[in-house]
Amino acid sequence: MHVRAGTESDWSTVAEIQATSFEAAQWDVSGYPLLIAVDEDRSVGFLAWLETAPDEAEILNLAVDPAFRRRGAATALVAAVPRSMIFLEVRESNHAALSFYRKAGFTTAGVRFGYYHSPPESAIVMRLKK
Repeated sequence: MHVRAGTESDWSTVAEIQATSFEAAQWDVSGYPLLIAVDEDRSVGFLAWLETAPDEAEILNLAVDPAFRRRGAATALVAAVPRSMIFLEVRESNHAALSFYRKAGFTTAGVRFGYYHSPPESAIVMRLKK
């Protein structure tokens, strides 16, 4: 498993991974920095992020093809974010993601009530200091 920078040629693969990951945000990632997890020459996961301040990033979306989960792709993607402070929001009902982020070293920084729509739900704000 390795991680590389994403390019425009990855956008269709990212859309396919999103389509198989109902819990992932379903939006166009074009225009955002991307990281792509690759396993045996196959793109199996992605992470879209945004620089929010010098040496600070926000993870906008992270998903791994269900057939390749629990093999280290998400961990490798988070580790590859090139900033030392990382923030993200996650649905309070997404227990699998919350568990993963906590195991990866993220801590809870706050709650954004009513942040999500369809269905309405609060977001847990998390941060990681590398």
